[in-house]
Amino acid sequence: MNNKVLVVSNPEDEHTRTVCHLLDEYEVQPILFYPEELSSSCRIELSYEDTKLDPTFVLQTPEGWHHPEEFLSVWYRRPRPVTLASHNLDAQAIDFARDEWSTLLRNFYDFLPTARWVSHPRVLERASNKIMQLALARQLGLSIPDTLITSDPIAAREFIDRHCGQVIVKPTGKGWIYDAQGEAVTYVLANRLRADDIDTLDDVVLAPITLQQEISKAFELRVNIVGQKCLAIKIDSQKSEISQVDWRRYDVANTPYSPFELPDDVANRCLLVCKELGLEFGAIDLICQPDGGFVFLEVNGNGQFLWAEELSGVRVSMQLACLLAGVSPVLAEFVV
Repeated sequence: MNNKVLVVSNPEDEHTRTVCHLLDEYEVQPILFYPEELSSSCRIELSYEDTKLDPTFVLQTPEGWHHPEEFLSVWYRRPRPVTLASHNLDAQAIDFARDEWSTLLRNFYDFLPTARWVSHPRVLERASNKIMQLALARQLGLSIPDTLITSDPIAAREFIDRHCGQVIVKPTGKGWIYDAQGEAVTYVLANRLRADDIDTLDDVVLAPITLQQEISKAFELRVNIVGQKCLAIKIDSQKSEISQVDWRRYDVANTPYSPFELPDDVANRCLLVCKELGLEFGAIDLICQPDGGFVFLEVNGNGQFLWAEELSGVRVSMQLACLLAGVSPVLAEFVV
């Protein structure tokens, strides 16, 4: 009987603990799988016999052995690479071992016989393409900021001039900065273009830069798409100078969070963005302009939601548990 939910995550993730606790209410068993422990307390075995049409996978976690057909759904949360530091390997051996593990994991995920992924790692990787997100949002009728990604100083200056200097500078990739050991140490947020930034534009030949037209804001929205549910949270980021440009410069005491009801046409377009990207969960960032218009910025297929849930009372985690337990319908079946 497929009454288990495979949760692929890491031991420190609070979102995992919250949702797994809620899954107990639906009489499904969360199976916690931390890939970082594959070299110690977890195992994956694959066999392929000439007399069988399909390969056979078995997963061992501290709870015991599990067969893939037992899984009702899979939540691919935020797993970390296999831990190899304690095995006294040189750098080349570590690179080789990590490649072997990642190859096995890709095979394991691809052969899991369940249609309810939230969401598959290959889907997450493809959906992280920010330019594709913007193009899709525009095709579906959402407004987007004028955007330029370039390593050409001349093109950057022309874009800035066209928008009279009212420009936001953003990371082109994920935005993390790592130390020599590969550990993330800081994160680059969105910044308003300053006058002295223009003097350093020749440096963009070293790495591409993302420039966006600055959109005036009444407030911002974190729109959580969970299956066919659209759960919007209003973030009053403009009430604090700290969070005006990027609400991730948290000033929680001065930026109220509250539930928000999106107009049906905007909500449906947000649902369609995630559906077209293949995401069963997506955290979409929107700007609400002073005239009431909505502007799409981006979608994170594995975004954080617990802090906004606690501040707003919008039960994203409960809806996610419903989706994983098979109680609520998948977004793939959504029809406007």
